[in-house]
Formats: sequence, C-alpha cells, structure tokens
Amino acid sequence: EKFFFVPCCLCGQVWAFVRALSHHQQEGGMMVTERRKTVLIVDNESIMVSLLQHHISNAGYNYDVASNGQEALDKITKESPDMVLLDLMMPGMNGFETCRRIRANEKTKNLPVIIITALHSESDSADAVSCGANEFLTKPVNGALLAKRLRHYIGSPFKV
Repeated sequence: EKFFFVPCCLCGQVWAFVRALSHHQQEGGMMVTERRKTVLIVDNESIMVSLLQHHISNAGYNYDVASNGQEALDKITKESPDMVLLDLMMPGMNGFETCRRIRANEKTKNLPVIIITALHSESDSADAVSCGANEFLTKPVNGALLAKRLRHYIGSPFKV
C-alpha cells in the first residue's frame, strides 16, 4: 500500500495517509492509518443501486454491490462488509431469506442489515423485523437519513 505524508494544518505534525484518505488519528504516539468501512448494497435494480452508491459515497463509506441474495451471501463470506443494505424483492432468493441466512451464520449473525424496499405495509415491516433485520426503510431513500443510519450502526466511515 502507498503512504503519503501531509502536515496537519493546525499543529504542523506530519501524518501518514493511506490511499488519499483525509482523516487521521494518533494513539499513544503511534500513527494509526485508517481504511473506509464497506456497505454491501444488495439490489437488482440499477437505478436504485446508483442512488445508494451516491448516498453511501457522500456519507464517506465504500460500497460493494450484489444483485441477488446468493451473490450477497458469497460476498459477505469472502469480503466481510461492515453493513448490508438489502432489497426484499429480487429474483431467486428474496431479501427475507437472505437476511435469515445472514442471522443463521455464526460469523455473520451480528452484521447490521437494513432492509430497503418499495413495500410499505405494516406486515412487511413486521416480517423484516422477524427475519432479523435491524431496520426497515422504504424507497426512495433519503440520503441524509441513510447517512444517519449508517453512522448509528457502524460508526465512522473509517476503520483503524
């Protein structure tokens, strides 16, 4: 990985950055470099994926994309995202079943999952909670609200 060094504009101390990240932290006199957290978008509608990519990037996080439930489970296993945004209505495995499988896996049972869907009924919301989702948001998603929910569940966009 490439590091570059930049002086702090306030104190003049030199900080090391990885891949042009503009955030720094110092712990016990040692430099800590940080990487961005990743949100996995699981949706088969390209317009919705583009909108979520825009909102997630604006909030400072990285993103990855899966177009169906099985692809999402594979990516979760291989790439360990920090959070999942999951559509309900997809071909093959739907969002409810995908969420149940995330919760059934010992390694992923605590992974934050927000279901994002065009379905608006109270029964859909109740089903989302019963399958293990942390939250249920309806489309179209407001960018400021999504950023707030991301920070609530996974904190700062940066990993130490």
